[in-house]
Amino acid sequence: MKPLAIFLAVLWGIVVSAATLAQAAPPDEKPADKTAEKPGPLVEARRLFLSGNYAEAQDAYVAAAKADPIAAVVGQVRCLTATGKREEAEVLLMTALADEPKSAALHAESAQQAFDRGDYANAEQHVAAALAFDVKCRLARWIQAELFRVQGKLDEAGKAYRWFVDDYNATEQFDEPDDLYLIGLGAAQFARWNRLSDQFGFLVNDLLPSALELDKQYWPAKLASGRLFLEKYNEPEAGRDLKAALTLNPQSAEVHTALAELSLQNYNLEAAKKSLARALEIHPGYVPALLATADAHLMNFETHEAIAVLEQAQKVNPVDEATLGRLAAAYAVVDGWTDAAAQSTRFKKIVDDANARNPHAGEFYLALARTFDHTRRFPAAAQYYRTATEKMPQLTTTRGELGLMLMRLGEEVEAKKLLDESFEIDPFNVRVSNMRKVLDVLSEYAILETKHFVIKFDRVQDEILARYAAKYLEEEVYPELTKLYGFEPEGKSLFEIFNRSRNTNGHGWFSARMVGLPYVGTVGACAGKMVALASPNDMPQKFNWARVLKHEFVHVLNLQQSRFNIPHWYTEALAVESEGGQRPAEWNQLLAERVPKGELFNLDTINLGFVRPKTSLNWQMAYCQAQLYAQYMVKTYGDDALAKMLAAYRDNLTTKEALRRCFNVEQATFERGYLVFVRNIAKDLSTASPTDEIAFSQLMRQHREKPDDPEAASQLAAVYLQQEKYPEARKLIDVVLAKSPQHPRANYVRARLHLVVGEESEAVARLDDSLDREKPDAAALTLLASLKFKLGEAAAAEELYALGHKKFPHDPKWGKALAKIYLVTKNEPKLAESLESLARADADDLVVRKKLAAMALDREDYAQARHWATEAIYCDVLDATAHRVLAEAFMKLEKPAEAMAEYET
Repeated sequence: MKPLAIFLAVLWGIVVSAATLAQAAPPDEKPADKTAEKPGPLVEARRLFLSGNYAEAQDAYVAAAKADPIAAVVGQVRCLTATGKREEAEVLLMTALADEPKSAALHAESAQQAFDRGDYANAEQHVAAALAFDVKCRLARWIQAELFRVQGKLDEAGKAYRWFVDDYNATEQFDEPDDLYLIGLGAAQFARWNRLSDQFGFLVNDLLPSALELDKQYWPAKLASGRLFLEKYNEPEAGRDLKAALTLNPQSAEVHTALAELSLQNYNLEAAKKSLARALEIHPGYVPALLATADAHLMNFETHEAIAVLEQAQKVNPVDEATLGRLAAAYAVVDGWTDAAAQSTRFKKIVDDANARNPHAGEFYLALARTFDHTRRFPAAAQYYRTATEKMPQLTTTRGELGLMLMRLGEEVEAKKLLDESFEIDPFNVRVSNMRKVLDVLSEYAILETKHFVIKFDRVQDEILARYAAKYLEEEVYPELTKLYGFEPEGKSLFEIFNRSRNTNGHGWFSARMVGLPYVGTVGACAGKMVALASPNDMPQKFNWARVLKHEFVHVLNLQQSRFNIPHWYTEALAVESEGGQRPAEWNQLLAERVPKGELFNLDTINLGFVRPKTSLNWQMAYCQAQLYAQYMVKTYGDDALAKMLAAYRDNLTTKEALRRCFNVEQATFERGYLVFVRNIAKDLSTASPTDEIAFSQLMRQHREKPDDPEAASQLAAVYLQQEKYPEARKLIDVVLAKSPQHPRANYVRARLHLVVGEESEAVARLDDSLDREKPDAAALTLLASLKFKLGEAAAAEELYALGHKKFPHDPKWGKALAKIYLVTKNEPKLAESLESLARADADDLVVRKKLAAMALDREDYAQARHWATEAIYCDVLDATAHRVLAEAFMKLEKPAEAMAEYET
């Protein structure tokens, strides 16, 4: 007897090679490839079917009817089903059964068809008939097991799955890959339900490959192994097997759907939508593809669109729990979600019907919970993950997913218990394993508790940071923001600060705390009731931790007060607005580059810029545009516009509905006005690039096509200058200047050529003479100002840098240059003004804040010294100089207790 190794549970995130998990012995004998041994027309028909040539395969099966009429009908039925022609397939089966009423194969196919459309009574009848004529009919056995499962007969289902284990062990040799495939399905379910996680490797390394040895075209084996890896979030192995399956059959709707699900795991919605469009083109009405399409909509916060797709899937199979769980949650989201589930009539009806059909409808509740998870209704998701576990303890994912969700909600004691249980079920679940390690780290952290906050931190490395963070949150952030938003959260908000530990840096622990995986692109994150923060004391570049804490607490308030209904972009807009300060220079650069190209998010796409951006620049652009949306609302619709939108989201409105209620405007009209607003901002920005980002080959082509265009020639000459091809640059520029003596870019390049040969005075004269003070060229102005400063003409340099600051107010280099001049010339008033401007433009600049604090102390402006020293501490809490200046300011302000505290720090 061969020991059967059985697949692990459906879990998240395993990134272990399948080979390392294989523990069971291989079969006694490897089955031979039987493809070449099967003579007759059925061989060609099957080859065409497995390669996805369904129309040709159907014709071939018709032609093969004399050789084996039942096999020919089964082949035709599968060809029709693969292309969504289920009604034709069922008519064909009914006709065939009238001629061959005792065919187990035909009854089994009929059972499959009935099960897929949710006609369980009919499926049961055909299963009974099939098994009456062939007790070992494996397809009938599989449908029987699945019928027990969906009807809540869990003991019977468990025994039915076990049958496949016994069948495999009792069978000496297999001749058909379909048999091994079905045994794999049954054995995998038996393993899931019985926690046999150590058997996964055998299934993907031996059993399913054995099916391919019987028929090298048998793509369902690759699909099955790819899906097993996909369930465990082993994306490289899943992608490998699914692509192999697609190579064997590029017309498989099942494979295209599985590839879409792989893309969805990475929030690659564009790739997922392409795969799903292809799947539904091949097989219209294919329910798994419709469900994945709905998931894509849900991930993009398009709940109404998801409902339309789910209702379409419901028509195909009215009782499918995966469909109904999603649909119930989507209804609850759009109808208004509260803890009293009866608030949504549509929601309650689906739930009541699901419970009536199946008293153990765990998979319905799992789909329900995951949909609430996708739509960021985290408390509701936790509630139904818990229900799924209670309804169907056999489910292997629910404990881990509930544990991860409770970690988001800050309920760490219960989360630890569930995560430990989940790890016991599957020690290879990376997300669960990582979160348990996070809990081990947190168990060693100190706790600082205030009236409204609980802060966990590494006492050795972050005690000072925790103390100042608590003071800032309690005394400044909490009163300001709760008053602004008119809301106070229940209980104390949990903040956790992660530093280096166990060979992992603080950012790594922060990422694991939020998602259970190695990397999150931010330094702080909020899940609604808790905030995690990578310690700035462990980052290669310090950041303004106070700004991050304030930003994240806005999320705490907005998510809870809107019952988690606020879209991601809007809570980010409010959080960025709460920070104050100027728009960062990086955002201005992005606006200058992208607005003219039309490369902008809109309200339908902006959320993905936060959730899973393609690049870090997209992520920055999403933040920038979110803030601009908020600013546009205030400018266009008044000071109370933001509060109105927040109230609309609290009332469960969508963005389209909120815009109508708050501003009496349709989304399309709102977007047009916003675009005008953004373009007006962008037109005043400049990238200040002397050559622009144009490929050299493109510049060459432009110059060849328009040899008299001074701009094209000047840009090409600038590239030659960068490449140190000075004769070529000189030749081009002399031609331009002969025709356009005042051309700014040409004079800039010519001045640079003067400098190459040491002709400094000629360069200055040329730049002076060609300067257009109304529309200066940024590069030429920068070069002229720097040359004036180098020559000791500080006043002239200051005047030129001031001109640049006026004409290009969003580029920080002009302010920095002015500050340098004021520092050298010891112009204290102007230096202070310039430094304050730089501080507003860069919230993380410690050096500027320390200088401002020292200058204020020197001029005995102790209130300002206190302000800027505090700001410096917000950038680096471990900067001793900042604490000393703050202490001295407190002393002068007659606050000895505060001064003593700073001296002690």
